[in-house]
Amino acid sequence: MTETSSPGRPTVLLWAIAGVLLAAVVAVALYKAWPLLNPTLSEVAPLDPSCDLRSGPCEARFGGGESVRFAIEPRSIPVVTPLRLVVQTAGFDVRAVEVDFAGVDMNMGYNRAGLEAVGPGLYEGQGTLPVCVRARMEWEARVLIHTADGISAAPFRFETRRD
Repeated sequence: MTETSSPGRPTVLLWAIAGVLLAAVVAVALYKAWPLLNPTLSEVAPLDPSCDLRSGPCEARFGGGESVRFAIEPRSIPVVTPLRLVVQTAGFDVRAVEVDFAGVDMNMGYNRAGLEAVGPGLYEGQGTLPVCVRARMEWEARVLIHTADGISAAPFRFETRRD
């Protein structure tokens, strides 16, 4: 009796191994990226509902007396246009500052801008808001202050309007 092998069997095995390896690579990438996408926050300042970034800078205060002042220019806050982001901190030993833009009731993907120190407690950078299918979109700009003790966040809400 002669033994015959199926010509498709090695190919199926190779595809199965490739699939398992791909799943493992995706799992490791998600595990490594999770802290970047969802950082653990040591403190979050209370949201000031009277803040209007279109009128001018807004300020958030933390429990320990620290504060963050945030401004966006141009004040009309257009989408798909470079925005100048300005953050002024007081009372923090800052290692880095980022601004994370998130849709309040719609996932708009990863929209985070790193800011550069331009003076004592003063940070500037550029960010861009993506276009949304809605004519009016509510956003939260979360200023992330990286310190030796962790990340403190100051939330600021605003809306964009499309004509």
